[in-house]
Amino acid sequence: MENDLHLVFTYPENFPKEIIDDDIAKIESQNLEIHIEKQGIETYASFEWIVPTFFATYLLKPYFESFLQEAGKDHYQLLKNSCKKMLERGKETQVKLISASKSTKKLSKKYNQSLSVSILAETKTKRLIKLLFDNDLELDDWENAVEELSNYLLDHYQNYPSDQLSDKIKDLSQKPHHTIYVKINPKSKKLEFHDDSTLMMETRNLELS
Repeated sequence: MENDLHLVFTYPENFPKEIIDDDIAKIESQNLEIHIEKQGIETYASFEWIVPTFFATYLLKPYFESFLQEAGKDHYQLLKNSCKKMLERGKETQVKLISASKSTKKLSKKYNQSLSVSILAETKTKRLIKLLFDNDLELDDWENAVEELSNYLLDHYQNYPSDQLSDKIKDLSQKPHHTIYVKINPKSKKLEFHDDSTLMMETRNLELS
């Protein structure tokens, strides 16, 4: 993605332009750089959690380091409201993956994170964090997760490296191109941080249970 972008929003292909324009109008501000992408039906040779969702919001490093410092937390609240609107659409949209007939990697029968919606953010070290949403949880749980991650991100950009987010991910893969995945614990409703290895292990354990 371009280095000067602040926010990226992904919508399904053929999603009404009028609705997208209305969404953007609610958060548009001077000096805010927004990019819109369209997600179509594609083929992916990857695990479920890597597949792009139809609705997604990307909060990029320049948003926190330049724009937000000028615009203040009022805009951050508008952005969170926009993210929650995406969650509502994601909750109403059912997406299923279809495994290729000759695939040696069959889809997990117990993987239950939404394929419709996700929230993604960049850390100060350019690591990408992807917040996943459990289909079995309520919309309120999803919204609370957005609030929790939002607080982590503010703390991260204000207090790095002595912040909670850095501490949460310090033992996960530190390779710059590896994404950090965040799940909502179905019991505590608190956030859990994973990389591909720990998420793969947890998924396999679910399959065996």
